[in-house]
Amino acid sequence: MNRLLRYFLYTAGAVLAVLLFIALVGIAPVNRNIDRTEATLTMREAIKNLQPATQNISSFQVGYAKVNLTPSFPVATAGYGKRQGKLIEGIRDSVYVRAMVLHNGSQRVAIVSADLLIVPPTVTALLERELPQVGFSLENTYLGATHTHNSIGNWGEGATALLYGAYNDKVVRFIVDQIKESIASANRSVKPATLKSGTIAVPNAVRNRLIKNGPVDSLLRVVELNQLDGSKQVLLSYTAHATCLSSKDLRLSRDYPGALVDALEGQGYSFAMFMAGAVGSHACRIPEGEDCIGWMTSELSSYLTDNSAALTPMNSSALAFYRVPLLLPDPQPKLTGSLRLRPWLFRYAFGEYPVHLNALRIGNVLLIGTPCDYSGEFNRHLDQYASQYGLTTMITSFNGGYIGYVTPDKYFDEDHYETRLMNWYGYGNGDYVTSCIALLIEHSGQTHF
Repeated sequence: MNRLLRYFLYTAGAVLAVLLFIALVGIAPVNRNIDRTEATLTMREAIKNLQPATQNISSFQVGYAKVNLTPSFPVATAGYGKRQGKLIEGIRDSVYVRAMVLHNGSQRVAIVSADLLIVPPTVTALLERELPQVGFSLENTYLGATHTHNSIGNWGEGATALLYGAYNDKVVRFIVDQIKESIASANRSVKPATLKSGTIAVPNAVRNRLIKNGPVDSLLRVVELNQLDGSKQVLLSYTAHATCLSSKDLRLSRDYPGALVDALEGQGYSFAMFMAGAVGSHACRIPEGEDCIGWMTSELSSYLTDNSAALTPMNSSALAFYRVPLLLPDPQPKLTGSLRLRPWLFRYAFGEYPVHLNALRIGNVLLIGTPCDYSGEFNRHLDQYASQYGLTTMITSFNGGYIGYVTPDKYFDEDHYETRLMNWYGYGNGDYVTSCIALLIEHSGQTHF
């Protein structure tokens, strides 16, 4: 008996010693004084040296395509960590990759939106090597996702694999192949088109989930493309998270963005494409008793249909794509209000991938792709800044990298998973990333035609 007790005490002591060691070397106080001065100067210089947008005498030419992304093999779901990599149990509705290709006679770009939680960094890394096979590269391909929480997992490594299923190269290969096919198909179908754009307020469909009754960006951001044969296509973005379906629902689904594009394609558009906007802090706002997917689809499609005549024709065929490495400090995700993980432990758990800001100017519209859940609360400031240059912004999230949530720094101490567990780069990161986006707006807007 005494021997068993000694064994237990030794074992408990050893475990405690290991945990104490990990705590000492893996945990540190939160640093609220991160110096980003040098990074800001470097980002400013890099953006200043970007090439200006080009304009050609000819009009835009546009092609589009969608490719099925529904796997024919077992795969985990991605979207809710509490599922812990459970397999998809059925198909509510199929998922797709949608692509547009635009060129103005001198420049050519692809826009891709996948019905995924994010565009995984593992996918981006493979795309970097293989996009040249279809005549494109990450230097002229604008990536985004619908951010459905009921799509494919098995694409993440490290701790991500515990949440969304163990990494499976077959899944990453499949996603990359479907993206390449969608771009190649869209590129083969380009035809002359005229473009319109605008923003439409849809005030009752979104709420601030971080701060009760907090500010929201309720604007549906729209680019409409009209081809000479009378067909029309639409690219749109909204800020509400695609979380209509609960974590208990293990069916594959595009959530409300999928139902929305289906509805629009049944109402006169030959092709519709949705990209998750600045979804940080923003969720669907559904009247009590209403079906979330059905109500969001009806609300957004109705507002677009009722206000499409007010979209403004583009008077410029400017086209430019920018991909700028985003300099970041060491990660410091918070464990509590005052304690954080050390960078080495975070990198060991989640890996380390390059991240970028993307900017795509199409006429007077500027799409900004961010590697995060970027908060819609920043949009009002960026909209006002862009308007000084005659530009309308469309901020999208999940551009092929991921750095957690980027939220206003005034909420840094809020006890919410967006600002604690998922705020990976510390106090000041919201202002810093937003200032870099403002630099891209300034550069893009300085080219006048």
